[in-house]
Amino acid sequence: MTDTEAKLLRTFIADENEAFADRRQGKFWPANHHRIRPLATKASGLLDPNEQIDFYFHFMRVAGGAPSVGEKDMPLLVEAYRRMLPFLDLGGVIAMSRRHQLLFVFGFDDAGVLPSGETISAKALKARLRLIAQVGNYTTMPAQRDKKAKFVPFADEAVRILETFRHLGYRHDRRYGEDLYDVTNLRFWGMAFICLLNKATRADLVADMVEGKYDLMRRVEQLAILHRYVEAVLPDAEADEERFRLLAQQLNDIELARRNATESVALAQRLELPFSDDEDWEIHIAVPLRGAEGHPLIAKNVVRLHIRPNPDWQWELNARIAERGEFSESEKKNYRNDLGFPLLGRGNLHAFPTWLRQLREQNGLDFDTGAADIRVGRKRAAAKRITQWLVN
Repeated sequence: MTDTEAKLLRTFIADENEAFADRRQGKFWPANHHRIRPLATKASGLLDPNEQIDFYFHFMRVAGGAPSVGEKDMPLLVEAYRRMLPFLDLGGVIAMSRRHQLLFVFGFDDAGVLPSGETISAKALKARLRLIAQVGNYTTMPAQRDKKAKFVPFADEAVRILETFRHLGYRHDRRYGEDLYDVTNLRFWGMAFICLLNKATRADLVADMVEGKYDLMRRVEQLAILHRYVEAVLPDAEADEERFRLLAQQLNDIELARRNATESVALAQRLELPFSDDEDWEIHIAVPLRGAEGHPLIAKNVVRLHIRPNPDWQWELNARIAERGEFSESEKKNYRNDLGFPLLGRGNLHAFPTWLRQLREQNGLDFDTGAADIRVGRKRAAAKRITQWLVN
């Protein structure tokens, strides 16, 4: 079995060496990653030192993270990481952006060493890899925040995380500009969450991002995400954390200003809907084609409008006509228009009733506003005002 495993690793190395010469990734890994991963911790007994360095180098390239190794293999792993440094920001060579994780794990990059120092022991390596595994365990940011207790045990590493972020200028990915920057990177935000869970670092992290000390990529979006993580830890803040509380309030004010600038909130104010300033409300409207069978919620011939006071997702308009096609649009763009409908368009949410009349006049489709299904939670007064808006 040992010979077979060694051959597998050498085949992987040979394939990646050839691919790396062309600045690409090999073809062997995708079909065999499930066989190679378990061998990463056994490479010491299967390969000679030079082969080990090759293996660690390519493994980190394609797998995106460092393997856990024993004490005697630490210098070889560190050498493989040093070899990677000139290529960390090349998308075709490195599987995905891992600069911030590798910097945290190893403690240095091509720009220098973190104040807390390089990782020189296998014990420290394993501890830091456990943290990286934790932040990578989730597929959504709400799921991370819901599992706050799972992140608390890692709070002792918060200082090193803060050092990592500052060392990188809070830019975890240098491969792309504003348009393609991965602003929702879960491993970045998982590490930020840990930093926020430590009393000694949370105010510094928020101040770094809010006060303009660093040139944040897609700053508005990052502050909106930061606000949600801060809200998750704010109940843990102690009475003497005045600075953190003030920064949290500043973040809240920034987000509230964004929210109040949306056309969703403008419509709610125009209709005098009974929502509070920070209420997380939603409006669902389903308007059936006159004479359509079935309830508007499940009918095929229906127009649906979903409205929220979310600056990044304000409204979505959909229509489906049996045997004719579909239409979908948001405040950002039109996604589909098999039906040849006029666009409602950004800034025109208030004109939705007029848009429905256009469909009757221009497209011959009479949607029955009197039969609309309107859902606004338990706020009947809001539903009544929306009904009046539709039919007037």
